Amino acid sequence: MSRQESDTPQDEILSLRKELQEEKNRHLRTLADFDNYRKRVERDIEANSTRGKKELIKELIAVLDNFERAFAQIEDEQVKQGLQMVYQQLFSLLQRHGLEVIESLGKPFDPCEHEGIGYLENLNILPGHVAGELSRGYRFGGSLLRPARVMVAKRPVRIE
Repeated sequence: MSRQESDTPQDEILSLRKELQEEKNRHLRTLADFDNYRKRVERDIEANSTRGKKELIKELIAVLDNFERAFAQIEDEQVKQGLQMVYQQLFSLLQRHGLEVIESLGKPFDPCEHEGIGYLENLNILPGHVAGELSRGYRFGGSLLRPARVMVAKRPVRIE
């Protein structure tokens, strides 16, 4: 006689309840695993999207630089005004997508955000503060895209 044949109906009910509970637990674990997988995939998609956006914005910064160089060279005011409108439209678009300008002038020199190119003797700005900006610095999503290239103030040397 097998063991199952000797089990009472009560034992069989307990066994089936235990088996049902195990199946429920297995089902809940499967649901939790799937939910974790779904969240991980969503995070990966978001990270890839952000990385792609960051790379595109990084390349478009060079276009902004070229606009700024063109403004310095163009003498025709109507042409300059038209280019400035296009520049502003592009710049606003990039800002809406997360581009941030690093404000440098008059701020303390910060090697995490500034690339020091040289010194400027200046009485109006505290030593160690940014006295001039050769090119803007930018951040995207809290991380540095490009440091601002700056000149740092220092006290004029007295010649006696």
